Amino acid sequence: MQQRLSENADFWRLVPHLTTQKTQTYCGIASAITVLNALGSSQYGDPVYYPHTYLTQDSFFTPTVLPYLSPKIVMSRGTDITELHYALETHGVQVQTMYGDSMSAHQLRNLLSQALVNSDHYVLINYQRACLRQRGGGHWSVLGAYDAKSDRVLIMDVARFHYLPAWVQIPDLLKAMNTIDPRGNTRGLLIVTGQPRSKA
Repeated sequence: MQQRLSENADFWRLVPHLTTQKTQTYCGIASAITVLNALGSSQYGDPVYYPHTYLTQDSFFTPTVLPYLSPKIVMSRGTDITELHYALETHGVQVQTMYGDSMSAHQLRNLLSQALVNSDHYVLINYQRACLRQRGGGHWSVLGAYDAKSDRVLIMDVARFHYLPAWVQIPDLLKAMNTIDPRGNTRGLLIVTGQPRSKA
């Protein structure tokens, strides 16, 4: 089955910035900088791209991020939804957390159908791969589009060495987010809002 990507889907703004996670545990960081670079709203950047402000998985860890998240923590166990929420906010964006056990499929469908065609909003998901019949455990990636006709959403997987972008059904996505991570927290999604690059 092939879905049609609308001209205003987030996919087109995200794909130039889609980043491959640098280690098995850096999926959250790779997803975060993909979104921040698409927005172009962060004031931080890797010096190798100067004078352009472009984040990398290393430059994400600014002094304001470190109280919430450090490379050592990410290398050892990855990133949970609360840590990534607060770390992202230090980059000058607004972040809303939605937990997998707090919404219905209908609510998720409505949320994504609006967010994924808005250049101010991007969606990061934290989910359990096994619920999507994939190999692996907990994971972060970015959502690129919603197709109402098939009721599927496009996951732009940052583990690009292993998985291509994949369309998944909304009930399956909700099931994958309504799981518990190793620290006892419910997974879910982050809606990141900022000033689009074109308006910066």
